[in-house]
Amino acid sequence: MSYILSVKIMLKNNKLTFASASIIWGWTVLMSPIAPSAQAVTFTYSDTTIDAPTWVRPVDNGPNPPTSVSNNTVNYSGFGFTVSAADNYIFQSTANFDNYTFLYQNTFNPTFGNELNNIVIGNDDNPTLGLSGFTTALNPGTNYYFVTTGFDNNQSGTFTNSITGAGNVSAIPTAVPEPATILGTLAAFGYGAYARRKMKLAETIDKNIS
Repeated sequence: MSYILSVKIMLKNNKLTFASASIIWGWTVLMSPIAPSAQAVTFTYSDTTIDAPTWVRPVDNGPNPPTSVSNNTVNYSGFGFTVSAADNYIFQSTANFDNYTFLYQNTFNPTFGNELNNIVIGNDDNPTLGLSGFTTALNPGTNYYFVTTGFDNNQSGTFTNSITGAGNVSAIPTAVPEPATILGTLAAFGYGAYARRKMKLAETIDKNIS
């Protein structure tokens, strides 16, 4: 077997240009330099869905935004963030339970009837139980919310999530509304108002007695 290999290096506009052609059994194969891809940045965080707020979980719809919700009311954990560069970002969640993940943009409202608003994509198993994730395009200047939840009512636990892409990931402080926290704040406010009314009533009784 014989072959002919030729290599040509040209100088154009003060830049070296590399090109080569090899002839193998009469076929010509053109070789061109491959530009290296941008270095990827991976952001990792860990959390738990144990005793976390609950919501009615959507149902994944492949690469398209989910269009329906399940019959399961499950615990969830939300992480708000932005990215510094446009790219296709890889999301991966590793958990000790049957996890399910979703991505929202602009806002995330987990209250009943709003679960599908601004949803981008979701995934159950990637590729097996305990692993969930997807790849989707993100842009700077947009708020995103990576939501980790369970497959059904009995699925909750700890997890580690990663977001990998060309840009840096910056967390948004208190980005995701937590219904349980809101209710807790209202309850505390209600108890405080009740305590103040009780104190005023006690003061009034004391004044009347004296």
